[in-house]
Amino acid sequence: MNRLPLAQVTLCAVDCETPALSALALLQAQRGIQFGRVLLLTRGWLPTVVLPRLEVVDIAPLDGPAAVADFVVRRLHAYVNSSHVLLTRWDAGVLDASAWNDEFLVPDYLAAPGAPAGAGVPGLSLRSRRWLRAGADPRLPDAPLDDAGLLGAQRGFLEAAHGVHIAPEPLARRFAAVDRPAPPGRFGFVGAEHLPALLGEAETLELVQRLPRGFAQAPGAAALAQAMQAQGMTAALQALQRLGGAVPLDR
Repeated sequence: MNRLPLAQVTLCAVDCETPALSALALLQAQRGIQFGRVLLLTRGWLPTVVLPRLEVVDIAPLDGPAAVADFVVRRLHAYVNSSHVLLTRWDAGVLDASAWNDEFLVPDYLAAPGAPAGAGVPGLSLRSRRWLRAGADPRLPDAPLDDAGLLGAQRGFLEAAHGVHIAPEPLARRFAAVDRPAPPGRFGFVGAEHLPALLGEAETLELVQRLPRGFAQAPGAAALAQAMQAQGMTAALQALQRLGGAVPLDR
């Protein structure tokens, strides 16, 4: 199968907590796309097998979502030399490579609809090098920064000082789906509930076996369980239950 060439885009995840899961997500995202480079920035983790086209880069520890967000804002530029970076995480990625549109490259910041919510990094976002360099501007506040701060209190400064352009909401809705079932023509997705249909039973089971204990109580656990139930993935459902606590399986 011919893959979409996106040599100008680096695919990247920043994950010091669940790097094995992010590695799986980066492999999945490449199935229909030839990215210029694929990076996993993590701490003290290496895969036990060779993962084609994946560069694992060791970074300083990042403790929690706020630290990850500040790293992305201030320091990610040092690791990316392409014109754009597609930043993802283990529960987000490429839904339909054929839905890619070069219009996505026009703004400097494009994120899944509704993002960001609170401290942290949106599940899926496309950022230009200009945006990354803008976040490293020493004139920004010394306090930890995240996308919400850049899009809110700091937006006027970034637009005036760096000429950045933030994508309008209609383009964000075309870029990524948040709800399931995804509307047609969406390039990416955010939410673990999209994964069973994309991965199939064996890979979904592998993913569940790598989830941290206690995930069964996380906000997205019920939606993931319902998606696995819809796909008839009994073994994966049972594995999710064993992570701790009951997961509601019926809507």
